[in-house]
Amino acid sequence: MNSVDMATALINRAKNMQEFTVTTEVPEDFRFNGVVPFDINIVDDEIRAKVFAETFDEAALRLDSWLETCR
Repeated sequence: MNSVDMATALINRAKNMQEFTVTTEVPEDFRFNGVVPFDINIVDDEIRAKVFAETFDEAALRLDSWLETCR
């Protein structure tokens, strides 16, 4: 992949980004650790995070991956 193709792919990915609200339970051993890359609200035992991604599945995966780093 040359630089023009890479730039085109990056621009197309940016154009296709959407904001998804992902809801999940707060993990038992959850602790904030460093920068929070999402707009997060925690009420009772539920996390609601606004995540930018191309698909909902990608957004959920990004949140789950970040939560793993906070354990």
